[in-house]
Amino acid sequence: MPETDPTLSTRARHERQLALIHRVARIATETSPLRQKLQQIVVLLKQHMGCEFVACVSIDAQAGRFRCEAMASDLPTVIHVGYSRELGSGVVGEVAATGQRIYVADVAEHPNYVETMPGTRSELCVAIRYNSEVMGALNAESARTHAFADSIDLLITIAEQVAGILAASRLNDEQRRRVEFLGMLSELSRAASEAEGLNETLHRIVHFFRDRFALETSAMMLVDDAGERLRLNSHAGASVFQGRSGGDWPSNLGVIGRAFRTGQAIYVPDVAEDPDYVLGNPSVVSEFVLPVRHHGRFIGLLNLETSNVDSFNDANRQMLSALAEQVAGAIHLASTNERLREINRLVQEKSAALAQANHQLLLANGQLEKLSNLDGLTGIANRRRFDKALHAEWHRALRHNRPLSLLLIDVDEFKSFNDGNGHLAGDDALRRLAGALSEGLSRGEDLVARYGGEEFAVLLPETGIDDAIRVAEHLQRAVAELAVAHGHSAHSSVLTLSIGINSLMPSETDLIGGFVERADRALYRAKAMGRNRIECAD
Repeated sequence: MPETDPTLSTRARHERQLALIHRVARIATETSPLRQKLQQIVVLLKQHMGCEFVACVSIDAQAGRFRCEAMASDLPTVIHVGYSRELGSGVVGEVAATGQRIYVADVAEHPNYVETMPGTRSELCVAIRYNSEVMGALNAESARTHAFADSIDLLITIAEQVAGILAASRLNDEQRRRVEFLGMLSELSRAASEAEGLNETLHRIVHFFRDRFALETSAMMLVDDAGERLRLNSHAGASVFQGRSGGDWPSNLGVIGRAFRTGQAIYVPDVAEDPDYVLGNPSVVSEFVLPVRHHGRFIGLLNLETSNVDSFNDANRQMLSALAEQVAGAIHLASTNERLREINRLVQEKSAALAQANHQLLLANGQLEKLSNLDGLTGIANRRRFDKALHAEWHRALRHNRPLSLLLIDVDEFKSFNDGNGHLAGDDALRRLAGALSEGLSRGEDLVARYGGEEFAVLLPETGIDDAIRVAEHLQRAVAELAVAHGHSAHSSVLTLSIGINSLMPSETDLIGGFVERADRALYRAKAMGRNRIECAD
């Protein structure tokens, strides 16, 4: 049912929104691939909002484009996963470029609207923002005008959750690349260390690059001591280098010659468009030439060619550049195994440190989740944890026809205690009271939480009024035994509690809010009748 259905009550709509938010939060914790998570989310959003189309896009700021990562549509559309367009183009491109939310109640009135799904009448697009970076956008389209007036805040909330998912995925990808790089570095170092002499070292290096990155050819060329001549020392794969091993390579020939003259890395995405390219293998589509330096001295070139342009994507080129820096060291250290073993030891330490860092990150994330449900002062459950538990226990009691009791507790005359003894003493008193209340509960399913300020709440599943009264009396005695001196009260020399109780067997006509409100009224009556007493709801 669409969120805008007039028969849907505010409370029911709120509960459906919370259910969607919780479902997205659960998706975020799953180990499935990123695109699978995003696809689940857009499907849920489309179902929840009752619209015809929902998509999630990412932003490639360097390329100046946005790309569709997941979509769900009931109508024919040109949009598909992988669809890309310039930033600023259309409503989505405008949001991606500016980071500003756009709601178009009637697309006929929006000058920058680009039709991608015939029949669209209204569109809502919000930015996916992490810190100050716009990472993408969520876009919804409907065949009705004014379809999303009640969905703006919800879509913004879901976008914030998706931002966390994208940021976590980016962090995981970076960690994976680091682990992969360290593994490659270790593999490359090992290949060189096991070689005997320079020629075998170079032979192992070129085969490592060809095999590890699935290239058509890999070649290693060294510069002579004068830095004037380039000699082909070793190559792997079918290429123009066939029969040239050990010979000089002219400094004015090919992309290699250009890299030799400039001393800079050169990436050629399409060799057919480069006038310097020397054809050797007709399958080659891209070439990447990297300088090799040792302590700043230009000692050679690493030439790589592939038939798959994705082999030289941004991430791989960065990794290849980093590995090329290590080639010079591998060449220089071919006859220095002792120093090479030290490099391997450092690599292993870095790998272990990274694994330890990942473990600590997992522990920290778990601790953060735990702390988000605890009150920072008293260490007991906070209001957020209480609200979640109340919602769960209410529906459990409703399903199984079991009683549920609630104690709302207020510390009597706590303001005068705070004013007279100071806030540090007040904080300490609240911690002691919270400890006494926690220890006073005998069942693991009972929950005590700091409800706000000097108020506490105790949730008692499967507990009727008589047992609830006995628990309340027990908690009053436990606090009395603490004998926390008040010193600023005309009614009591120690801190005392007023308690309001509500107990019922929930039915379909009862509301959680009314359940809490009756306990609150009972608490108010207890304080009005002299404090340090227990009152039950009517």
